[in-house]
Amino acid sequence: MGKLKFNVNKNYEIWNDVSIWENDGEEWSTHFETTDKLWEEVIQPRVSSYIKGNVLEIAPGRGRMTRKLLESNIDLEILDLSDTCIARCKERYGERISGYHVGNGKDLRSIEDESKDFVFSFDSFVHMHEEVIDSYIEEVSRVLKSGGYCWIHHANISEGNDDNFKNIAGRSNMTITTFKNIAEDYGFEIVKQDLIKWEADGNPEWLRDGLSLIKKL
Repeated sequence: MGKLKFNVNKNYEIWNDVSIWENDGEEWSTHFETTDKLWEEVIQPRVSSYIKGNVLEIAPGRGRMTRKLLESNIDLEILDLSDTCIARCKERYGERISGYHVGNGKDLRSIEDESKDFVFSFDSFVHMHEEVIDSYIEEVSRVLKSGGYCWIHHANISEGNDDNFKNIAGRSNMTITTFKNIAEDYGFEIVKQDLIKWEADGNPEWLRDGLSLIKKL
């Protein structure tokens, strides 16, 4: 099985299992106390000026960050590999979201060309293989309008196991440099990249995640 297909299948198997979701994903914000605090201190300062118009959230899970995005006056669509996650988001948000899409874990084929002003993903690309990320970034280039922005939270480790779920915190082999190279290959401008430490018991001091803001030229 190819690396891309293996990673997609593994992510589906894990995240589509309803038993893994204790509190709609809110439990994964406890490193920052709450999702609201995580949003206010980490995410909002970096993305608030870009959340406008037509927005796509990739891999929202059960909508932990979706509820924060919906505080802005936007037209929001969401796409996730997990059908159970999309079903749960429908239960939570109903008509507040204009489009619910179950994807195939590697592209955005249900999203129209050049239809989005902003693409957002948090806490999901960290579990995606480099080949999967490459596939998604190519698609993000297709669905963004010229001048549109994309903000992605991704891993920043190298030389780990190719099966990311054997690495610490399930992080994939991806660095901010590799992400930058992928984005530039598809014609993006790198606006800003920085790192965030995931404070949790057992996480080593060196573990950082990447936060990348890119712009379609």
